[in-house]
Amino acid sequence: MKFAKSGNYFVIRLIKGEEIVEELVNFCSQRAVKSGYFWAIGAVDSAKIGFYDLNKKEFNFKKFNAPYEIASLVGNISQVDGKPFLHIHTVLSDENFTCIGGHLEEAVVGVTCEVYLVDSGINIERKFDQEIGLKLLDFQ
Repeated sequence: MKFAKSGNYFVIRLIKGEEIVEELVNFCSQRAVKSGYFWAIGAVDSAKIGFYDLNKKEFNFKKFNAPYEIASLVGNISQVDGKPFLHIHTVLSDENFTCIGGHLEEAVVGVTCEVYLVDSGINIERKFDQEIGLKLLDFQ
């Protein structure tokens, strides 16, 4: 990983073989980013994405072990139990220009991943919502 910083704005380049979610969580932890948002483009060699079934209150995840372009990757940063939590959605495109998308659980960089991240400078926690079955943003 390489990065540059200006104020609360980061430009990050993830390198082939790095796991996107893990690297971004570590980046936020090491730099005390408590909340913010980010977007990225690039390519992956594999990804695990999911769809949340509200009736079952669980994610249905599927692993894709092939190269994909990152047509879109957007997410936000908050805190769960004092640690960075990333909520990420993505759209990936294959060699036939077919897109898949959903909640990104993990992905390995295939070529590069160029991330633009903004630190909001505020501490936003997530709290479990019984009705929804997920930890949602909580504002006090």
